[in-house]
Amino acid sequence: MKGLKKIALCSAVALAPFAANAEMTALNDADMGSVTGQAGVTIDLEANVSVGEIAYKDGGFLALSGVTLGGSGLVGGTGTNSLDDIRLTIDVVGENPGTDLGVAAQATGYMTALGADMASVNSTDYALGDGDLLIGLRSQSGTPVDFGLTIGEISLNAEANASDLGDFAGSAGKGTVLVSNLAIGGAIGPVDIVVDADTQNMNINAFFNASGSLNMPFMNTTLGFELHNRRGASTAIVGGGATSFAHAQVDINPSTNGLGVNVTDFSGDLDLTNITFGTSPSIGSVYMTDLAVTATMDVYGHEQP
Repeated sequence: MKGLKKIALCSAVALAPFAANAEMTALNDADMGSVTGQAGVTIDLEANVSVGEIAYKDGGFLALSGVTLGGSGLVGGTGTNSLDDIRLTIDVVGENPGTDLGVAAQATGYMTALGADMASVNSTDYALGDGDLLIGLRSQSGTPVDFGLTIGEISLNAEANASDLGDFAGSAGKGTVLVSNLAIGGAIGPVDIVVDADTQNMNINAFFNASGSLNMPFMNTTLGFELHNRRGASTAIVGGGATSFAHAQVDINPSTNGLGVNVTDFSGDLDLTNITFGTSPSIGSVYMTDLAVTATMDVYGHEQP
């Protein structure tokens, strides 16, 4: 985990020449004082991501085909097709961590600035220490970052069809299609990531929402969905209800067997809408309010049977 901090800083230094003016000028004492007084690195980001196929091989294959990631315009939202307006700030905490806000405090402060009602959201400050890496994701404009994600198919494929690797979606011999036409759009609120220098723990604290639709051919089922936090006792509402955010906070660290994942909070409201089986009419919708999940997982490999 300590290596991750060095990689982040080295990457930022390596990118600096590309942003610099070709003409070099000497800095006077005042200029030098201004430079050395800066804290951390800021990265403004705009991106479009497209992947033809992602395949995981165990015995056979689990393949994701036709993956695109960008703005909410990809799925009919009001944003552009690009994942833009993102601002990343990278800081390595010094000897006086008390002068740095805890990540949850940063997130709550950002939500308050948006005019959010943060009733009963179970977000916990992470105690920052000397040498810890802190990465914050916010928007450049001060509004939530919109996103769009599409996946054409998620399918199972036999090991014997390995020659179709790269074109499982178009293969006549492909196996069961688990999910098709997955489209998700939504907004990203504040996201803070801490890598603890002493414990090798990564803490992720995130506010977000999502809505979309998908088909599950192997179950002959289609439905719409929305994850938010507008109802019930636990809410995170922005702008009088126009936007709301579910919340997740997770610790990830090495475990005895492999990788430990501790979900300290996952909270929000989940709507499953317009559920249909085959060509029959919709059977209706399901609404879950104040969904709250905590869980501990140990992820590791196993031998083939």
